[in-house]
Formats: sequence, C-alpha cells, structure tokens
Amino acid sequence: MLPIYLKDQDFTPPDDPLYYLLTKDGLFLVKSTPFFAAAVPARGIPWLEPQEPEVRLTAPALPGALLLQALAFFRAVFSRYKSEAVVLLAWRDATRTYELVVPHQTVGGGHCDYEVREFPPGLRRLGTIHSHAGVEAFHSERDEADERHEDGFHITLGNIDGELTISCSVVVQGLRGRIPPEKLFTPYPVPWDQAAPAAGWAAEVESKVTPLPRPIEFGT
Repeated sequence: MLPIYLKDQDFTPPDDPLYYLLTKDGLFLVKSTPFFAAAVPARGIPWLEPQEPEVRLTAPALPGALLLQALAFFRAVFSRYKSEAVVLLAWRDATRTYELVVPHQTVGGGHCDYEVREFPPGLRRLGTIHSHAGVEAFHSERDEADERHEDGFHITLGNIDGELTISCSVVVQGLRGRIPPEKLFTPYPVPWDQAAPAAGWAAEVESKVTPLPRPIEFGT
C-alpha cells in the first residue's frame, strides 16, 4: 500500500518516489523518477471500499399540513400578483416541530427575491418551499444557483391554479439529490383540497410581499 499524505500548511514533500496526496483540490498520485516529478489526479485508492454519493433521511417526516399552509400563501400571492412566492422551512428545537417563516419578498412573474436574515436562537433554518405560480414544478437553473450554498430541503410547488405538481430535493455542500415526495411528507398524497382559502393570507401578503415595478412601456 502506498502512503497517504495531507497537504496542509506544514506539508513538506517526502522522499517517497510514489505516494498519494490529499489536497484542497482532491486526491493526487505523486510520482518521481530520475526524469520527471509529477502530481496527477487520482480517481481513488484501489485497496479501499467504494462509496457513492448518498443522502439518508433521518429527520421526522414533514407534515403535509405544512405544504397546505404554503399552498394557501402561494395562492394568495398568485391571485394578487400572478407571481411566484417563497416561504422558509424551519425547525423549532423546544417543541421538535417544523414550521414556516414568511420572509419579506419582492415578486413579479417568474421572479422572487427574499430577505435573508438570521433566525432567532432555537429556530433552525432547514430550507425553502417556493412556488412556480402557474408553471409545472421543477428546480430551474436559477433555483439551483440560489440554493447551492444552503444545506437543507428545497421544495417547489407548481401549477398552483390547477393540477398541482411538486418537486423535492436536498442540497448538501452544493450537491443536489432528488427526493420522492412520498419519502419526505406524511400523509402522502397530500390532501390538497384541504388547503385553507387564500384570503386567509391577505394580511401576510400585504405586509410581506412587494411587487416589482412595472416595466416602462414606450409609445403608450
């Protein structure tokens, strides 16, 4: 077996003619001969066992009631602005329960930006739930860019004015894995027809949602 060295700030190249070097940029095989010295990327260490990327869910199942709350809010925003919207998924340590936090957000069509603020002690941010308004649920290129630095669950609800669609994923260290919604929520299928009326969220929409300014239209 070849030796393995870590390239930290105190690393000094050893005299070994052949060794593995674990660095910030990955694993390298370092080889020295009388004619060259090289460090080349290594795909792995052959005598170790393989490991594929994986995520195992150890959290309690998310209650479908949370999705119904989110849906009612999304419909309230859609009815007023015909736009996407977002809520944050949180975990309260004291009660060991999930809850939703509605951040202040600016919306317009297929656009939604929200304020990022620190959560108070005892409340952990676990991810996002956002709507795609009248479009099918999926994680767009922009969604993936926005979520790549936030470990946690990221859920999209689509077609909120018709036959609802849902897309679920988990992000860890910038890597995204898809999750079948039946493995994340209980009960599933979620009883969408039990969502509260959108009108119940009117006050929240009034205080937390700001529409983008209308584009300037020349010649009108």
